[in-house]
Amino acid sequence: MSYAELHFHLLPGIDDGPSSMEESISLAAAAAAEGTGTIVTTPHVHPQWVTDVSSLPDRVREVNAKLAARRIPVEVRCGGELDQAMVPRLSQSELDTIAHGPPGKRWLLLEAPLAGIDHVYTEAADELRARGFAVVVADPERALRWSDAGWETLEHELGAGSVAQINAWSVAGLYGEMVRATALWLLRTAPRAVIASDAHGGARMPSLGLALDALETARVPDPDRLINELPHGLLEYGLAARSGSLAA
Repeated sequence: MSYAELHFHLLPGIDDGPSSMEESISLAAAAAAEGTGTIVTTPHVHPQWVTDVSSLPDRVREVNAKLAARRIPVEVRCGGELDQAMVPRLSQSELDTIAHGPPGKRWLLLEAPLAGIDHVYTEAADELRARGFAVVVADPERALRWSDAGWETLEHELGAGSVAQINAWSVAGLYGEMVRATALWLLRTAPRAVIASDAHGGARMPSLGLALDALETARVPDPDRLINELPHGLLEYGLAARSGSLAA
């Protein structure tokens, strides 16, 4: 089974990811070269970037057509990296546009701000659950270092069944030793966690292979499960908004 990327900035000219279609194609080709077959493209749904998600499905279809024409074996799916401030601003159908999983087990990637997660994040995540969506927490290991309230917030999320999405660069130590140690601790202790590249292009390329090497060096048990089995499971079976458990 090929890898699935759940956090990946691939759409051209829409956020701080690729600026052109050619850059998007090159980025997808690099992901394919390391064994990725599915990319959930996650543009920043953020007050400074994307505030109207209605155009995203068409953009995804365009990228898929270009990749098929180039015979690059990657399927691109529509998603978004949701900012906490955008949660009350989006309608139910808009949230569903960037959600994944089957009916009744839809989930959203909710960005953990680098400034730190606190009660504001909790309120946004709780609202998503009240509206029927489970939460995958994007890059929590990078947010915890800034906020004393971060650990309490993350504990709340894990207790509510949220999945921790850990950045591949964090695992490899490219954001510093403290972030690396936090990432490895979460991978060993969180009830459920996955790894994604958070690729943007330029210096931030697909890095699941890099993460896999780092996990094996750190002797994290069953590293392939974190970049293969569980990401595919989230896409296929989803995540229950109340219990947070992957469907069987």
